[in-house]
Amino acid sequence: MEENGKLEILNSLHIGSQASSMATNLLVLLHTVLTIILVSVILVSYNVSSIDLKGSLYFACSLGLASLLGASIAYLCAQIFATSSQTRGIFFSIVGILYVLRAGTDVSNLTLSKFNPLAWTYLGHPFYQNDWYYLIGLFLLILVVFSIGLVLESSRDLGSSTIAPKKGKTKASKWLATPLGFFFYLNRSTIISWLLADGVIALMYGSIYGDIDTFVSSNKLISQMFANSSTTLINSFTSLIMVVATAIGLVMPLVVVHKVQFETNKERLGYLLVQRVSRLKVYYSSLILSLFFGTLAILMNGFCLGIAATSSMQANNGKFITTCIKASLNQWPLVCLFVGLMLLSLSLPIFVGWLVYRLLGYSFCITYFAVLLDLPKWMTHTSLFNVLAKMPMEKFDLMSFAILTSIGILAMLLGGILYTRKEIV
Repeated sequence: MEENGKLEILNSLHIGSQASSMATNLLVLLHTVLTIILVSVILVSYNVSSIDLKGSLYFACSLGLASLLGASIAYLCAQIFATSSQTRGIFFSIVGILYVLRAGTDVSNLTLSKFNPLAWTYLGHPFYQNDWYYLIGLFLLILVVFSIGLVLESSRDLGSSTIAPKKGKTKASKWLATPLGFFFYLNRSTIISWLLADGVIALMYGSIYGDIDTFVSSNKLISQMFANSSTTLINSFTSLIMVVATAIGLVMPLVVVHKVQFETNKERLGYLLVQRVSRLKVYYSSLILSLFFGTLAILMNGFCLGIAATSSMQANNGKFITTCIKASLNQWPLVCLFVGLMLLSLSLPIFVGWLVYRLLGYSFCITYFAVLLDLPKWMTHTSLFNVLAKMPMEKFDLMSFAILTSIGILAMLLGGILYTRKEIV
């Protein structure tokens, strides 16, 4: 609201300069309190002896404080950086770094996890020790971060930031002067950060493979049970991880395409189209970027997963790396399909674009939680992730691969035809 100038209009109505931010933070606080109450009531309602009221309340409070920690960090970032895109990027980077550090220290040195605020939510051992000192420390940290943000907001002018934005170049390069280069420039931070996050997550999942191999070979009875199917256990795990990695990797190309809609809503794209840049160039620039980096993301998932898995299993051959790359490329039709649907949504009402995101989330949840929730088979078939073969556990299915790819290409072509006829302000 501040970036769009709407907050300045509100402040002219004789309200406090920090009324909007305080209202937002109070809304987050209300949401947190309701979450704590709801989670506590649900857990206690199971009437399980090991899930008592004290443990349930502790667990719910840890979730609530994690929410408040994210809100306080985001509030602080909003005062330091000039734009909402910078704020989001830095916020997710901070959370991602804390998450990766927590994952690493939990495995290597649990003592170091005590210095990570993200780990304080579970180091108190809910339902077991219920050590409230960690949650008290987390609450105090939230107050400190929020207070710093409050001071920074009161000391800056509306529309400004604590760190002044970097001045750009006076002349654009030849690459930036092209539609493709310009849209890459707009999305470069999202693309780079998302690719790095994809690679790190794949490496983290790959490091677990050593434990799977140890589990199979540590017991004679288990070794006999899986004598002919120990590879199946690894392949089954790989196929599930590919779904997770692909779902994460698909978000980035969708964001790249949605940037066109964002610029249109801001009424900034019209200034570009009145020059020698056509709608078709804008459309195909976003198409090329999203397809290229979407493909690169799934390739990175397969390569990083294979490298980490091979290293953790102490295997010397690169055959499993090739297997992981083939499994990741098997998911490529989903890149075509979702990119095509998002491109098609550019010429349709705005809510259609958000439906594409929800379709991705729905498909992921159905596939990921199908066994855990014992979902009926007809429901699992509604997930797009279940249309393709689950490589390497299953053999490559050319028919499903070709059908999804064809639908994606048709959506791209139809989207291009509609977008060239769309009126843009």
